Amino acid sequence: MKPTTTRESSAPPPTPTPLGNALQAARERLHQQRKRVRIGLWVETVGVAALMMVAYAASTMLADRFLRLEWSFRAVLLACLAALLGRVVVRRLLRPMTVQLSDEELALAVERSCPHLEQQLISSLQFDRELAEGQEDSSVDSRALKAAVVQELRDSLQTVPFAQAVDTMRVQRFSGGVFVMIAFFSAWASVDGVSLGIWAARNVALTDTDWPRHTKLSFVGGASEVRLPQGDALTVRVRAEGAAPDQAYLDYAFADGDVGVEPMSLTGDGEFTWTIDSVVGDLDLSVQGGDSLPIDLQVRVVERPAVGDLSIRVRLPDYMQRDPFDVPRSEGELRLPAGAALSITGRSSKPLQQAFVLFGGERKVMLDLADDQRAFEGIVSPTESGLMVVDVIDRDSLGAGAPPKLLLQISEDEAPIVDFRLRGIGSSITYAARIPGALRVRDDFGLRAVAAQMRVQDGSTTAGGDEPSTTTWTDAEPLYDDQLQRSALRYQAEASVDLLTWNKVRDQNASGNLIRPGMVFSLRYSATDNFGPGDPHRGYGETMAFRVVPRDQLIEELRRRQVEQRAELQQIADREAAAALELRETVNPDEAGDRQPQAAARFRVFARRQQALGRRARFVGEAYQRILWELENNRLIEENKVRQIEAVITAPLEQLAKEAFPATARLVSDFARSPEESIRSSAIDGYRDIGRRLAEIIKAMEQAETLAALLEELRNVINLETDAISDVRRRIRNREDSLFKPKKKRKKN
Repeated sequence: MKPTTTRESSAPPPTPTPLGNALQAARERLHQQRKRVRIGLWVETVGVAALMMVAYAASTMLADRFLRLEWSFRAVLLACLAALLGRVVVRRLLRPMTVQLSDEELALAVERSCPHLEQQLISSLQFDRELAEGQEDSSVDSRALKAAVVQELRDSLQTVPFAQAVDTMRVQRFSGGVFVMIAFFSAWASVDGVSLGIWAARNVALTDTDWPRHTKLSFVGGASEVRLPQGDALTVRVRAEGAAPDQAYLDYAFADGDVGVEPMSLTGDGEFTWTIDSVVGDLDLSVQGGDSLPIDLQVRVVERPAVGDLSIRVRLPDYMQRDPFDVPRSEGELRLPAGAALSITGRSSKPLQQAFVLFGGERKVMLDLADDQRAFEGIVSPTESGLMVVDVIDRDSLGAGAPPKLLLQISEDEAPIVDFRLRGIGSSITYAARIPGALRVRDDFGLRAVAAQMRVQDGSTTAGGDEPSTTTWTDAEPLYDDQLQRSALRYQAEASVDLLTWNKVRDQNASGNLIRPGMVFSLRYSATDNFGPGDPHRGYGETMAFRVVPRDQLIEELRRRQVEQRAELQQIADREAAAALELRETVNPDEAGDRQPQAAARFRVFARRQQALGRRARFVGEAYQRILWELENNRLIEENKVRQIEAVITAPLEQLAKEAFPATARLVSDFARSPEESIRSSAIDGYRDIGRRLAEIIKAMEQAETLAALLEELRNVINLETDAISDVRRRIRNREDSLFKPKKKRKKN
């Protein structure tokens, strides 16, 4: 046994395979499986996280869509998701990643999935490591045995199922979670990408993006703030888009603390309104209806701009030769010719956006704003009639509360209007008459000249017997007490035409006089305006016709009228005397007993009768005054004589009518109210005084009736004497001529 043993031991050992390199391929395969394990961990972690995201998305989408979660709730849910994801990552990825998988552990995993290896893989790996490290076993043949085991595994390495070390089905299951998440979000994006974006913005980015609502409310006009003047009415109009709610509610809160809720009125077409008649202070409004978000409106009370220092200066066309003038602020209507221009300046109480002029509510002419945005100016040229409004809009988009207005009348230039009213002259005149009157002329845009024309008709008829023979109109050479101002719109003056301008001979029937008894004298006044584009316009007054009569004829007519007025005044005096007697004899109302009301009423009748007599006396005085003026203007009585007659007739009559008659009427009325005999006595004395003064006036009238005739007779006597003297002088001259002319002839011979 021993030799054998010695021989065997002395024999040289076989050359072994290099240690540590026999299973290098196996170790590489195990290294690949280690990578697969790490990938599997990532896939498992991502798969679990993907499923959690799907669950989070589904749950939060439903909860947030229908409950519209507040930011805080969404933040809590997102934090919970983040915490769960962190836990999954720690437990399924980070912790496993920290574990170092050795080849032996991987080999055990391979052998667990392939039991027929019977620990050959792990033993070979251990033997190979021991051989590489030089470790010896107590057995003599252990080294060779280990090498044999390693060699056997190396020879059968291709049959070892390394891939079964990793649970492929598990990895596939968790990778399916990723595909589920991708499919879930892809389907969601394709079906309703908008809701996906809103969900992500709200539940991932935690923004305040709102979910679409069935109802959307908005203020008509889109303003979030309204500024209006204090006291104005406010109408809030809200439009509902989408599903119109059955009712909308408005919450209001005034600055003084008054708050409340009121339903809004549905006016149709999805519009709700709410009106407050007068806003006196600031308030905040909020409207909500259906599932719409509340919309807010701020109402602020401000002042309207006021237009002040407004000046409107009119510039007329050059042909009118009139200076520019300012329109009075109180003027409500202005008439202008075509071509006129208005220079407008003004100032607002608030800064402005714009200032403009409205014509007829339509055509707008903008005005220029100054640097301070308050003052404005501009020139406008109206072309048509209508209401002109100077308005402004301030920075609050408010117009003026009471913008200045002016009614414009744009018209063509018209002819002047002439009105002449005779004073103290009748239709019959003498050859020496003066025709006075009040001249009133007006023109729309300016006067240039005023004149008078006359025409003389001889009173005889033509061969046809239809019309009297006439002469053309000539200048009447009128006299005015006031001169016409250049381009004046109004002209008033006392005008007169004197026939002695053409009748130089004092004999009324002298052939040298242009105007003689039996003729018809016509007179008219005219005016010319300053119209420039064409011929000036001329306007004419009424044509007045006067018949020229002999002096004695007119005197007789006027004396007849004097007698009529004296008779009328005599009737008044008789009635006054009768009234005084009746006033004295009528019973006192206090003594009338049961008939006291009737007696008092009778005295009131006396008072009214006295007032009527006073009016009649005034009419007599006015009529007599006109007679005196005719006597004066026809040069039948001297002017000083007329003044003397007026002093004793017309002036006393006017005083009686204004003072005495009303005073006695008041006394009688007082007596009717308080029947005191002293009052009646005063009234009776007044009646008697009036009767006495009327008698004096009547006597003066009788004297005046013969005055004109006496003066005319005296004038006739003077004229006869003048004619006789002239005849004597003519005869003497003729006698002289008959005596001296023959001697001159003889001297010549």
